[in-house]
Amino acid sequence: MPIADGVGSEENGKAGEGMTAYGFPMIGAHTGCLNTPYNTVESFMEGIASGADVAEVDVRAAKDGTAILFHDDSPLFREKTYEELNAPEIRARLGPIYETRDVVRLERILDIAAMNRIRLNLDIKSEEAIEPTIRLVRRYELVDRTYITGESGDLTIRHPDIRVLWNAPSSARAERSRYSLYVEQVCRKARTEGYHGLNLHYADCLPELVEQARAQQLKVWVYTVNERRDMENLVAMGVDQITTKAVDELVRLKRERAL
Repeated sequence: MPIADGVGSEENGKAGEGMTAYGFPMIGAHTGCLNTPYNTVESFMEGIASGADVAEVDVRAAKDGTAILFHDDSPLFREKTYEELNAPEIRARLGPIYETRDVVRLERILDIAAMNRIRLNLDIKSEEAIEPTIRLVRRYELVDRTYITGESGDLTIRHPDIRVLWNAPSSARAERSRYSLYVEQVCRKARTEGYHGLNLHYADCLPELVEQARAQQLKVWVYTVNERRDMENLVAMGVDQITTKAVDELVRLKRERAL
């Protein structure tokens, strides 16, 4: 059965474009949110139930091209098919949680997403995972609810209908005078290469960047924001999406603003 929608999950205008109701950023549930194991079905379900607008998972590929949920790299992904990875003695080598759990196929997550009004942030961790990921997104007809971050290659050229956010490098903004140049460079790259917007660490996001991105019709996503004060600052800046492991705190702030 579909899970009930979270608070204010419906955006203004076209699905997946812009902020949620009340001019509040979309809330992104980082995988592993609310103390669930990273890149598991439990974590994804918790992200949906939490009231988030977007649920994030990390995607890699097994040797046979199966898109799987995993963050860190392992030589096993290039040596083993999906079925081989899930042999108990192999699976346990990937980490303690896999002693009792299978590695999750992306297909399983998309199957759940298709039955629920949740948007997806598929954070691709390797080039090998790009095409298997896009094929599945199309098969499940979830293009209008999917955002790609992480490894993108020439994805914006080969699949221009897919919304890809460029993972901007650190601004190294210790020297404040260089920040304006950083803003100009990242916005120009994102705009000229067909990206939907920028995805960057919240410490690299200042009002100047949000203003310039907005002028160039680029979205601004920030990660991973877990403290209330940082959330408030970024909401005030007008970013478009905040990824957090503390989803309950950001949902609480959204409710307060709605009132």
